[in-house]
Amino acid sequence: MSTDKYPIRYFCGSGAQIYPKDDFLKKIRFFLEHHKMPPTIFGETGIDGVLLDFNYGLRLQIPEGNWYVRIVDAESEYIFLDEDVSSVTLISVEKFFIEWEIAIWSDGEPVFYHRFDPRGQHVHFDFNRAIGDNIALLPYVEAFRQKFDCEVSCSVIRPLQCLARNFFPNVTLTSEAPEDSYATFFMQAPINMSFIAMEDGLHIPLLHLGNSILRRIDQPPKVIYRPTKPRSIEEPYVCIGVQASTPTKGWLNPDGWDRVVEHLKSLGYRVLCIDRDRECKQFGLTVKMPREAEDFSGKYDLLDRVNQLAYADFFIGVSSSLSWLAWSVDIPVVLISGLTARWYEFDTPYRVYNPLVCHGCFNEFWWVKDEGERCTMFKHTDRAFECSKNISAQQVIDVVDRLVSDIRQSGGAL
Repeated sequence: MSTDKYPIRYFCGSGAQIYPKDDFLKKIRFFLEHHKMPPTIFGETGIDGVLLDFNYGLRLQIPEGNWYVRIVDAESEYIFLDEDVSSVTLISVEKFFIEWEIAIWSDGEPVFYHRFDPRGQHVHFDFNRAIGDNIALLPYVEAFRQKFDCEVSCSVIRPLQCLARNFFPNVTLTSEAPEDSYATFFMQAPINMSFIAMEDGLHIPLLHLGNSILRRIDQPPKVIYRPTKPRSIEEPYVCIGVQASTPTKGWLNPDGWDRVVEHLKSLGYRVLCIDRDRECKQFGLTVKMPREAEDFSGKYDLLDRVNQLAYADFFIGVSSSLSWLAWSVDIPVVLISGLTARWYEFDTPYRVYNPLVCHGCFNEFWWVKDEGERCTMFKHTDRAFECSKNISAQQVIDVVDRLVSDIRQSGGAL
C-alpha cells in the first residue's frame, strides 16, 4: 500500500523545530526523493489499514476512523505525538536510531502496541558516495548485526563493493533499500541535516559518527584490510596521494610535494603516486602529481590499492579516501591538512598542519555555504588558503624523518 494513499504528516522532536519549518521539510523531501525512499509501507500490524515500518524513520499509516496514537521515545519517555488522528501517514523527521514506542487506540480501546526491536529483522543501511565516510562507517553495520542478531544489507557505491565483500562477508550488498525491510538508516556525515544523526557531521570525528546515527552501537574495533596478493615490489617504497575530492582539500604549497618526494628518494625509497588522476583542475586551483614520483595513477580497483598500500612502509596524503584506505590497511599515515580540524579524521601521530594561521574551516558551517569553491575567510585576498599553503615542505619532511626513525627503532614495522 503506497504512502500517498493518505496525506503525509511529518512529526519531530523539539530539537528539530528550531529550523524554519517550510525550508526544513523541503530539505527532507528532497533528501528522501534523492535516496529513493520506499514508497510502500509493508509492515503489517494485524489491524486492517494500519501499517508500520522504520524505513528512513518511523512510518505509520492510519486509515479513516476514530483513532488515537501515542508515539514515544521509550528510553527518555519523550512524547513525539499524543493525539487523535485519521486518514494520515505519519512520518518522523528523525531518521537515526530511536527506540520508538507506538500505542494505538480505536474507539477508545487499546488495539496495538509496538516497541522498536530489530532483533531477528532485516535492517538496511544506505551509504553515500564518500569513500572515506564509508570506510569509517562500515564497521558499524557489522557491529549492529552482531548486537541485535539481525540480517543486514547495505547499498554502497561500486568502487567500495569489492572491499565490502572481502572484509564484511556477513553484510548483503544491494543497489537500494529493500521495500520490505523492517528499518533503514542513512549512513553518512550529515552536514546541516539534524534529521540523519544526533550531531552535525562536521562537529564530531568521523569515527564517532556511526554512534550518532545508531546510538546503541559504540565505536567498533578497527577492521584491518589485509592484502589478498603477495608483495610485487621488492624495494622499500612509500605511497603518496596528492588528490582529494576537491583541490581545496589538497596541499597547496607550490613546491611542497616535489621537495618531499626528493627527500623520500634520498632516504632510499621508491615513491609511488597512487591517485586516480595525475592532475586535477577545479575552482581555479591545480593539483598535479609530483615530477619525480612514479606514476601508479589510474582507475584501479580499491582492492588493488589495498595490495599496493599493504606493503608500503607508510603513506603520505591529504584529507581523502586514500588516507582512510591506508589507515584501514594499518600502515602509518602522514596526513597533511589545514582545511579540516585535526580531530576530524582518524588519529595519527603524524598529522601535519600549521596552527599559526587560519585553519579548520571545513568543520564550521560557513564553509558549507561556499561549497568548497573558495577560501571562506580570506577569499580574493593574499591570505586565501593559507591553512594549506603555509604548511611548509620542511614541516612534512621533519614528520617523515620522525616516522622513519620510529620504523627503524621498532625493527622495521609500526
